[in-house]
Amino acid sequence: MTESKKKELYQKQKKDIEHLFRHGLEEVSPENIVRSAVSLQDDRLTICGRSYALPGDRRIWVFGSGKAAGRMALELETILGKRAYDGIVICPYGLKTPTKRIQQFEAAHPVPDMNSLTATYELVDVASDVQESDLVIYLLSGGSSSLLCMPCEELEFDEVRVLYRQLLQCGAPIGDVNKIRKSISQVKGGKLRAHFGNATVELLAVSDVPGNEPADIGSGPLIDDHVSPGEALELMRKYGIDKKVPPAIVRFLERGGAREDPAYGVSGRTTHTTVVASVEKVAETVRGEAESMGYNTWVDQEFVTGEARLVAKKIAEKAVDVLARDKPAAKPAALIFYGESTVTVTGSGKGGRNQELALSAAMALEGRHCITLLSGGTDGRDGETNAAGAIVNGQSALDAREDGVSPEPYLENNDSHTFFRKTDGLLVTGVTGNNLMDIQIVLVDK
Repeated sequence: MTESKKKELYQKQKKDIEHLFRHGLEEVSPENIVRSAVSLQDDRLTICGRSYALPGDRRIWVFGSGKAAGRMALELETILGKRAYDGIVICPYGLKTPTKRIQQFEAAHPVPDMNSLTATYELVDVASDVQESDLVIYLLSGGSSSLLCMPCEELEFDEVRVLYRQLLQCGAPIGDVNKIRKSISQVKGGKLRAHFGNATVELLAVSDVPGNEPADIGSGPLIDDHVSPGEALELMRKYGIDKKVPPAIVRFLERGGAREDPAYGVSGRTTHTTVVASVEKVAETVRGEAESMGYNTWVDQEFVTGEARLVAKKIAEKAVDVLARDKPAAKPAALIFYGESTVTVTGSGKGGRNQELALSAAMALEGRHCITLLSGGTDGRDGETNAAGAIVNGQSALDAREDGVSPEPYLENNDSHTFFRKTDGLLVTGVTGNNLMDIQIVLVDK
């Protein structure tokens, strides 16, 4: 293949792969999610197939937390109109929407700040006005663990912030991270549910966790999931952070944590939980669009987990199989992966799991022409950067070396963002107002 043909192919693949990613995000936008789950006709409200009569005195409260909460709340208020009585949602900075009846607070992610604390106390206070005859709709999505934050009273907030930072860097899967968070919280693991009393609660959850287990989404504020102090301590030791967090947190857990209030919990209270969107739906949407564009498709049915740089090598091997043997799909092929890898941070660079995965893939695919890979976070933000991820191909590492930018030191220093900023490989979508884990798309041509 001539250099001009190669360049032309990579330009086409880059255009196609970015279109597929953006198309997948649009189909599962917060607005589309709410419209498909909620409808109102006259005095009857239907939520995920469950019907509610709305006599004049029945109040509908809307609460929520997470990256999708702001946009979901705006669409829900549009549907409910004056039927929406009041409520509070907490969303990340920059994702507040202009609701009129539902209050919105902005706070920090992925590490909570004072606004997280203030907003959570305000949400709990407003929830105390909910009556048994009322209906509560709770909009939950990824990011809630940081936004909805009320540590146990025995702990200092700054100590908890240190714990959050260590959890982000230790390489633990999200399920284990959330177990530790639940052990030191007054609102996670189902503890928020009591504040809505005996009112019926409809929980609409946008999943960002493997298996779509509601107890793991946003640390499950409405799903009873008790984590013992001993289990939390064992997990901290397993991932080597028990010596890195403030000693007061370890002592708190060693003493048995907070005393359980029998008034807290979900027992005897009606909560209907529906996972209204997940990364599997994104993957299937991408598959359908890729097929309409003439690609043969294959979707990996196993969640992507593990260290990002190792995951990248496995994905690259699958792409090379297509290139060499037309397996598991014939060329031109679109391979689709989804899940959430991890990064054990040992360097001082800047990046995120998607950019680190893409950088490792660029090295694994070096010289393997006709292959382009995209790794992106559906929230539009990878780590603490302004990029969703990165796009690479078989030429990326070669071109970088020619320009004096060797990829190995950047990978070693967890500095993938700097590498891609220098080599023009960043995938920038802007913050999407959603959160459905990560997706990898690989295009392989003849």
